[in-house]
Amino acid sequence: MNFNLASPFYEQARAQPENLALRVSGKAYSYGELAALTGRAAAALGDARKVGVLASRTLGAYVGILASSWSGAAYIPLSPTKLPDERLAAILEIIRPDALIVDSAGLARMTPALRAIAPPLILDLSGQFNLLPELNSLTKERVEAPSLRGADDLAYVIFTSGTTGVAKGVVIKLGSIAQFLEAMRVRIKPVSADRISQTSELSFDVSVFEMFLAWGSGASVYVVPATQLMSPSHFITDHGLTIWSSVPSIAAFMRGVKTLKPGAFPSLRYSVFCGEALPYPLAEAWQAAAPSSIVENLYGPTEATVGCVSATAGSEFPATPTLNLVPSGLPLPGVEAAVVDESLAFLPVGEVGQLVIAGGQLAEGYYNEPELTRERFPTIDGKRWYLTGDLTRQDEHGAFHHLGRMDRQIKLMGQRVELEEIEAHLRSVSNSDNVAAVAWPIEDGLVQGVVGFTSGVSASPQELLDLLRRRLPLYMVPRRIVQLDELPHTSSGKIDRNALVLPLNESPSLYEEAS
Repeated sequence: MNFNLASPFYEQARAQPENLALRVSGKAYSYGELAALTGRAAAALGDARKVGVLASRTLGAYVGILASSWSGAAYIPLSPTKLPDERLAAILEIIRPDALIVDSAGLARMTPALRAIAPPLILDLSGQFNLLPELNSLTKERVEAPSLRGADDLAYVIFTSGTTGVAKGVVIKLGSIAQFLEAMRVRIKPVSADRISQTSELSFDVSVFEMFLAWGSGASVYVVPATQLMSPSHFITDHGLTIWSSVPSIAAFMRGVKTLKPGAFPSLRYSVFCGEALPYPLAEAWQAAAPSSIVENLYGPTEATVGCVSATAGSEFPATPTLNLVPSGLPLPGVEAAVVDESLAFLPVGEVGQLVIAGGQLAEGYYNEPELTRERFPTIDGKRWYLTGDLTRQDEHGAFHHLGRMDRQIKLMGQRVELEEIEAHLRSVSNSDNVAAVAWPIEDGLVQGVVGFTSGVSASPQELLDLLRRRLPLYMVPRRIVQLDELPHTSSGKIDRNALVLPLNESPSLYEEAS
């Protein structure tokens, strides 16, 4: 395999340089313009093999990702607005990038402490197109074409929440992402006239699908501004988007504020929801708003490269019983899925167990975590599988149905969150073992937030929240922290988290004064 994640973009730039490639921050850039800038940025990266991209929703962010791939490097997306200093520093220490690309928000994060652990090469792409003096001064040269690489070479590393309080880097190879993009290309059939939304943070792997599905077909990427992300109705209609991609929570918010009206989005022909379970009533509301659109539920952990199991709402399979969810569906081509019991023995159709994934989309593993990689990617009957930790059941049609988590991992706004990680940090900042974190509230089957609990702690809830904001991304910080005289326990001595949630469900304001 001779491939580069940026190669399809390069071919489109050669074939149709005047076509729109990217619309971001209110400005539009053609394939030719974006390719020229990318080639020069790639030259500035030199021999770097791991490139951190500390940028988001700016021209510099997208040039940075393209240039990293173009130069033959793996990119590591780092959010400049959602990662606190401690977590960003921890990731930089783990990955040790050879270069760092920043936009204006990323540049503002470069405190003396972070500069001390950052690589010597920091490429500043904070300006707008044709206003990048830093790039002009660095090099007049240009890498004319992407550097071809093999299937086992790295494409990117995405850091996700870890149960120990330390982020873990999922390593994705070129062969894995190439297989996924080809499966989605065949499924969606994008064309150069398509206008594809980009809603995801670059540190969320769905962004890879949004960007490179478009650029591989000559279509254009429309980056939804952060200010319109939760209510993007006008953005969809103003720009005549044809392909939509987001977490279900965005659609749920739109329905809550009455902007998901029947017939609202006539231009959409394909809508993909990923990152969380998709409730059937929400899928039906979106279908009514986008009557010409196929509505698809794409399931997949980062470890199986963006998405690996998929179902179309309303036409393929019945809803998941009792939960009323759109099923996860069937594996994509080249992917295998199965259900196993606690001993990793395969279970028959209809039995509930853990979902496991095999095939060409599997990640290489976790960056510099060989033991964790062996644990989560075991060999079963001579084949390598990934243990998702998701409870599932396969129905008589062959479709897989998501039934919840085996552990305490949740999806919050599409982001994977380990409640154990929040508890690890809460223990640290409170200097107490008597802590708990629960997912609450849950509306339409979607987690809306987290509530933390402590006992026997001298610091106030506000002080603890302030400390957590320095350690965790904002979406992981609890909505509030409740201090109790004593945390409830089960008969086995474990903290009874169900007992913590019950009063919240029965009287949401019960703990307000304690928060």
